[in-house]
Amino acid sequence: MKYRVPKESNKYYLPKQTYMTAIYYAQQYDSWHQELEAMGSVIQGIDYSKDRVQSSGTSDSTSELAMRREKIESKIRMIDDIIHQICRGNKAMEKYIRLGVCYGLTFWQLEAQKIPCGKDLYYKLRQQFYYELSKKI
Repeated sequence: MKYRVPKESNKYYLPKQTYMTAIYYAQQYDSWHQELEAMGSVIQGIDYSKDRVQSSGTSDSTSELAMRREKIESKIRMIDDIIHQICRGNKAMEKYIRLGVCYGLTFWQLEAQKIPCGKDLYYKLRQQFYYELSKKI
């Protein structure tokens, strides 16, 4: 998909590299959710069925998993918070902005799903999302 970078006269202007970084960051949203699901909440113990059990004595898999989960959850929360902020709490719009910025759906695909706004407002909100996200990553 080709993305148009806002012009320098646009109040949500970002340099092309910064704009693209924000786009690709947001598109990781789904993979973060999948990673969280794959992690589960159960920590596996040592497998004693092998001939030899090794332990470094310094690894704490529980805390490592908890820190990784928190890191991923904070990224997801940041994206959700920005979407909530730019949509001013309009849950219907939040859904469509999320589909556009996180899952790469085009305005025309969103229009087929009955997005409750026109393309000018949608593109403005999308640009605002990338602008706000770029300030936080």
